[in-house]
Amino acid sequence: MEKPQVDDHAFQPATWEAVEAPDTPPADREPPPPRLWAAPSALASLPPELGAACLGNLQYEDLCSLACTCSALREAAEDCLLWRREWQREFGEAGALQEAAAALAGGWKRLFAARHAVQLESYPWIRPSAFEVAAAVDALVALPPRARPAGSSAAHAEGEPEWGLEGEEVALCLVFLMDGSSSVHDQDFQAMKDFISRAVQALEAAPHGPRSRVAVIQFSDRARVEQGPVAPDPAQLEALLGSLCPLRGCTCTGLALEKAGDLLCTLGRSAHGVLALLTDGQVSYPQSVAAATAAARLAAQAGCSVRLHGFGVGRGMDRESMLRIIGAGKPAGASDRYLDLMVLDDA
Repeated sequence: MEKPQVDDHAFQPATWEAVEAPDTPPADREPPPPRLWAAPSALASLPPELGAACLGNLQYEDLCSLACTCSALREAAEDCLLWRREWQREFGEAGALQEAAAALAGGWKRLFAARHAVQLESYPWIRPSAFEVAAAVDALVALPPRARPAGSSAAHAEGEPEWGLEGEEVALCLVFLMDGSSSVHDQDFQAMKDFISRAVQALEAAPHGPRSRVAVIQFSDRARVEQGPVAPDPAQLEALLGSLCPLRGCTCTGLALEKAGDLLCTLGRSAHGVLALLTDGQVSYPQSVAAATAAARLAAQAGCSVRLHGFGVGRGMDRESMLRIIGAGKPAGASDRYLDLMVLDDA
């Protein structure tokens, strides 16, 4: 049987060149559907600045849909600046902490996706992504820049303490201040414990871990030292945290800050103090002022450099009060030293 003749040209792949079609299709055939892939997208053809302006008006759902259309628009829709802007729309200001978290995540789109997934899972609670927690822990256990040699001619910023030891890294003392007042629920208190455990594990693994110390202070209307400055030992700390119960009472953050200053002053001028304040921030205005005053005096009281970080835990978080306290001694970058760990905003 003779084989049928096949036109080889009938199986050639479609080309990008425009094919001139007759003005009127044959009467016995339907007109072909428009071939949208035969020419570049009009949006992709725009100058970069105009295209970026158009994409900047899209929500994250639209950016994801646009990325499915073609490779050119997928590359445009995954631009980090677009997803950073989308982060700011959805979750608020993007500061140094979020920049560090985006670097850990591998880009702003991945950080946005991680935070969005946590938000869906934990609503109505506000929780950070794992990348934000990791960035906050890294900042918490980090040493300051290398100390200047004593007597260096380099000018010091106003209020910046002299480091004292020539060219040596300063030891770090990490003091956790746990809010055990009546406004803190058991779930909130457990969230504090979990974060402290993670931070101490990170400090132990850090190069300067062996030269560091950890202390825990719980406070309400009084301040109690649960653990004095000791070498970071996650197992020992787990046992301590497991035995802790909230003190209950009103919130006197200033007492906890003064107690922390007393602990730090025993470590010498070469130490670098880092305070992690875990609280719902619910204090009266006079107590807030007293706490801010105590925070501003910390460096002078402790006789060493002190850095204060804040972590919101609980219901009805008073962020304004918290930022006032952690920024009292060092106002610059106060918002970068704050993170909502587990917060339920009042309706």
